[in-house]
Amino acid sequence: MTDDELPEAEDDRLMAVPITDHFAQAAAQVLREYREMVEGSITHLEPDAASPFMAEVAAINSTPDPLGSARGSLHAMLLEIAGLSFDTAVDNVKALEHDIVRNPPPVWSPLVLARAVLESCLFFDYLFDPSISGTLRLARCAGLWHKDTDHTSNLAKILEQEEEAEDLRAYVRKALDECNIVARTSASGKITGYIVDGEVSNLDFVITERAKSSLPSWLPMPYGLLSGAAHSRPWMTNRARTLSKDGSGLVGEAATVMTAIMVAMASMEMCLRSFQGYFGYVLDAALAELEEYREFMFLRLIGTAHATE
Repeated sequence: MTDDELPEAEDDRLMAVPITDHFAQAAAQVLREYREMVEGSITHLEPDAASPFMAEVAAINSTPDPLGSARGSLHAMLLEIAGLSFDTAVDNVKALEHDIVRNPPPVWSPLVLARAVLESCLFFDYLFDPSISGTLRLARCAGLWHKDTDHTSNLAKILEQEEEAEDLRAYVRKALDECNIVARTSASGKITGYIVDGEVSNLDFVITERAKSSLPSWLPMPYGLLSGAAHSRPWMTNRARTLSKDGSGLVGEAATVMTAIMVAMASMEMCLRSFQGYFGYVLDAALAELEEYREFMFLRLIGTAHATE
């Protein structure tokens, strides 16, 4: 059997198929080439004049100071943290590329790394969602910034840096007040979200719901699988022990690597579509090329996994 041939009937399933060195090298190469295609597709691009991004910049620039300057600073921070999320996702994809080829072969770590890729991309998609208004985007950013102060406060209790954490919370509160962003509170007075010119956002988003609505339709909902690997759920992780010949140690499967690659590719595609929708980048040709590459390489990797050396 060649790498380009599919096995017959039920044998094309990758469950219980071990990770060979030949398959691992091929899988890592496919993921690396896909990542490089994604990164290359958004290099040296300029926002379209009719894009939501340019409309938001124009609206902020036309807002009199000091409100205009305050919201401009918040919008700039939004762009920076969304960009950081994409860079973090790419970094985790690179880590996955290396993890796939390690010796002995990985067991569940590819799924854990894929989860990190997905969550970074969902954060990016949440902020660059082209379907929402600019004011709602600022409300989302405000909510996430507030959540960051909560996390900082929790860490400060351990590091005995409560004063610094409170200074940060006061700074964020002042910055949001200057943007005329109003906190939404529960009956008990707890902040649950923010309101910007009538647009309301929660403090955070639900990852599973966001993944279900934002991931490409060709990928079945993967989050439960990724979570099971990340949290070492016995219903999932015990399988790696049962596949061991002598019942000791853990055995990784080609299916795990393929799933991780699919999640990483789908996550990066989701980011490209957000880039396209928010900034107006012309990416139709790039997305079509990525789809063609992905479909062909999936078939090739299945053949490679089953090939006898």
